[in-house]
Parts: sequence; C-alpha cells; structure tokens
Amino acid sequence: MAMPEKYRQFGNELVELLKLRTMPVAVKMLEKRETPENALLPKRDLGKHLTLCQAFSLVRREGRSVAMFKEDYWCVWPVIALGLVECTKKCVDEVHDKMFIKDPALSRQVFENSFPRLEYGRYAGMLLSPLPKTEFIPDVILVYANPAVLRSMLWVIRCDTGSIADCTFEVEFSCVFATVPVLQTGKYRATFPDPGEYERAFAAEDEMIFSLPGSKAGELVAGLKAFEKMGFGYRQFNYVMRYDFARPRFYDDLFNMWGLDRGEIWPR
Repeated sequence: MAMPEKYRQFGNELVELLKLRTMPVAVKMLEKRETPENALLPKRDLGKHLTLCQAFSLVRREGRSVAMFKEDYWCVWPVIALGLVECTKKCVDEVHDKMFIKDPALSRQVFENSFPRLEYGRYAGMLLSPLPKTEFIPDVILVYANPAVLRSMLWVIRCDTGSIADCTFEVEFSCVFATVPVLQTGKYRATFPDPGEYERAFAAEDEMIFSLPGSKAGELVAGLKAFEKMGFGYRQFNYVMRYDFARPRFYDDLFNMWGLDRGEIWPR
C-alpha cells in the first residue's frame, strides 16, 4: 500500500474508532516553497491572512488543504515558533512580557528557555490536509477530541509504554505547543485550545488537541483496535447503572481473600 494511502486509511479508522466530530489534521513541514494545486494559500487566494488555529479549523471542519507561508499568518507566535522569522533581541524585548506571567523577569526566562522554537530558516512553511484525504506523509497529526476520546487514546499509550508522562498540558499558544514540541521530541502531546482558538477558530469548550508524530499513527490505530477487541473501545462504553456487575476474576479472588462477597465473573 502506498504510504499516503496508508495514512488516509489511518485517518478513516481514527474517525470511525473514536467517532470524531471533525477530521484529524495532517501536518507536513515544507523545506521549500511547494504549493500543491489543491491547497489554499490564504493571502494569494483569499486576499486575507489566517491564524494557524484558523487554518487547522478549515482543514478539520471543511476538509480544505491549506499551505501557510510567513506572509499568510496573522499571529506572531507560530511565525516565531516555526522559525519563519528571526526573533532577534528586539523581538524578544517586544514579546517576552506577553506570556501572561506577572513577573516580567520570569516571563522573559520562560520565553527564552521554555517557549518551543524551531531553528530559524529551517522551514519555509507548512502544509495541512485532512488525514483521511492526505496526499503526503505527515510529520504531525492533530486530533481534536473530547475528554472521553482523549482518555481512550492516552489509555492505549499507557498500555504500550507504562506511562502518559510525555503528555504535557498547556493553556496558551495552542497552535505552537500542539506542533513544535512533537516535531522536536517525537513524543505525544495533549494541549488545551487557547482563548484565541475558541474565539476565532471555533474550538469547542469540550475539545482538546491530541498530537502525535505521523510515524506513530499505525501503532495508535492498532492499539485502539486491540482495546476494542478486548471490549474496552471508545464505542463500547455506555451509560448503564449496573449493581453487582460482573467483574474480572482477580477482583473476585481478592474479595474472597478479604472475606467479602463474591459475584459473577466477567467473561472478558
């Protein structure tokens, strides 16, 4: 199976296994100014600019493919973080106190040491596409999900690795933290959509962003399928108040050891 076709399959499987309300977003970093025929370039095609979160929204909600170069942006943070402009000392002086950290010295320290940034000039831009329609192999995949869906994905990761410590929650600059750290570390990430993404890109109040390296899409889908086969898939949980429900055998064995009531054994 051709690689982009495999990723399209992964996209469709994620939508179905997790009953996603919007499509997963495939992200590819462009080292040169490549412009696919079907991609929207905001400044060229609309005569307008977009924030990166607005571009994500067009992709996941409307199924558009979008290419973003530095002239297409309307927000300073992704332009800095993606290395599309050089953030000189003058740039740092201008933005370091805009981090919503009340101590200016600490704010500067956080910006200089913790705000994720790619090397200046490494990339020319970014190409975005709905994962079920992608024509490229993604570097990063973004899944917008409610907490229950996010739990299912984190559960798979915990099953594979024993930990979900690689997922770090952020509350600002969501377009940056959902992409750049994943590109830098190759690790999973969970991010809250920031206020700008709520106001201008229609992120719902019950949505979070789950980011994964494109290379891990296959193992995530395989894990979700395995959980469903065991009866623990997202689609298999329903609101049912069961009293004295059937339990795994080791529950029953422990209750018996403690002199507590035993019950029906869970067949799964």
